[in-house]
Amino acid sequence: MRSIVKWLSGAALAGCIAGCSGSFLKTDIPPVQTYQLAPLAAEAPAVAPFDALLLVTRPLVAPGLDTERIVVVQADRRLDYFTASQWGAPLPEVVQNVVVQSLQNTGRLRGVQRNLANFRPDFVLQLDVRACQAEYTGNGAPVVRVDIIATIGRLNDRSSVSSFAAGAAEPASANTMTAVAAAFDKSLQSTTRTLLADAIEYIGRALGQPDAPQAAPLKPSTPSQ
Repeated sequence: MRSIVKWLSGAALAGCIAGCSGSFLKTDIPPVQTYQLAPLAAEAPAVAPFDALLLVTRPLVAPGLDTERIVVVQADRRLDYFTASQWGAPLPEVVQNVVVQSLQNTGRLRGVQRNLANFRPDFVLQLDVRACQAEYTGNGAPVVRVDIIATIGRLNDRSSVSSFAAGAAEPASANTMTAVAAAFDKSLQSTTRTLLADAIEYIGRALGQPDAPQAAPLKPSTPSQ
């Protein structure tokens, strides 16, 4: 008896799927678009790199930013997210990747790493992302704002710690996701450029090489589309 009941239930379910497959497979939900943020492009350094290994830890972020979703702040300061659009990873990892690759592209340090798995670093850079969002003040295109506070110091030496801040605000050229992503690229790259200059200057002073000539500033890479 039980086998007959099972067969009838399975046949009914198969018939429902066959008759309703169109409604199951059709959806009005738009596909999710994934965006990347590019590091600063590499430049040939004008001097030999500092003999230092720098660790860039996973950044801290303000509430609401620890997500793959792309953050929007409405005119009334309401936190929201763009529909069907996301980063390729949670925002802390996106920012960490941009900063690590940009530092590597300077050629000013012996090495840059993002964890303690392989080598013991000489210096540690901690980032605190206070803002990385598209801000709307009306019905037009948003302004993308990035604000980061950086703390750098020798490993296990709190007396040598130094902090500095950097930020940028880039208006999107249009109220489209492609334009907003490009504004995120420009704003984060501008902020990263300032952070890198301060971090490298600090390391030079800590190593007793404060007057070492600086390499040409990094150029922005092509914005993501």
